[in-house]
Amino acid sequence: MKRNSLLRPVLCTALLAALPLSSAYAYVDPNSMGTLYQILFPLLVAIGSAIAMLRRAIAGAWHRLIGALRSALYGQRADS
Repeated sequence: MKRNSLLRPVLCTALLAALPLSSAYAYVDPNSMGTLYQILFPLLVAIGSAIAMLRRAIAGAWHRLIGALRSALYGQRADS
């Protein structure tokens, strides 16, 4: 088990060392980055909000299902 835990980082390091690296020579104009930020940031916030809303809906449905099963199996009220 210990051998596998050491083997993975060594293989990843060897793979990264073997890859040919080259410079990107890229320039991004600050004005274009501002526009990109203004477009992407609201999208990321909307996606995060949708995930949070769905998470609450799924958790609520799960708790209702568990309460109904508990009530059916044990004859307890769903509130307790």
